[in-house]
Amino acid sequence: MAEATVPPKRRKTLLLVIGLVLLLVAIAAAAAFFLIRNKQLEAYSFGDDTDAQAQAAQAKKAPEKIDASKHVFAALEMFTANLADRDRERFAQIAVMIEVKDAKAETALKAVVPPIRSDILLMLTAKNAEDLLTLEGKRKLAQQILDIARARIASDFRGEVYAVHFSSFVIQ
Repeated sequence: MAEATVPPKRRKTLLLVIGLVLLLVAIAAAAAFFLIRNKQLEAYSFGDDTDAQAQAAQAKKAPEKIDASKHVFAALEMFTANLADRDRERFAQIAVMIEVKDAKAETALKAVVPPIRSDILLMLTAKNAEDLLTLEGKRKLAQQILDIARARIASDFRGEVYAVHFSSFVIQ
């Protein structure tokens, strides 16, 4: 009895076709995963004209001119925290910069970084991903972090802590 053997050229072509089919299936699976995952993120909005108008109105209300060129930005270490989502395990990885008046305020801030980090981590673990995915949620988080920093810094410097900025913001 003669065994049927596939010629080497046909074998290579067959392996190439199978490999391409597997690659396409993997790409389709990855695309489906990300599309399904992003359906949950549809609530995310980049703001609209009303946000811009509100910011412009708030800027007009600010009577005090602050020279931002002398401000110092104090970077805190990256925060990684499990979120309080019950449906699945989610986490946040966030890098924060705190804007202060000058080097003296930065020194006062650095003196209380451990309790600030602790308070921020405790707050993050109580948040849901849904709370943090919207622009409004991120702004609220920035304000809460600012409130924590102002509460922890020496009272002489509370008015010198101006803002919180995110340099990285990942929710998974």
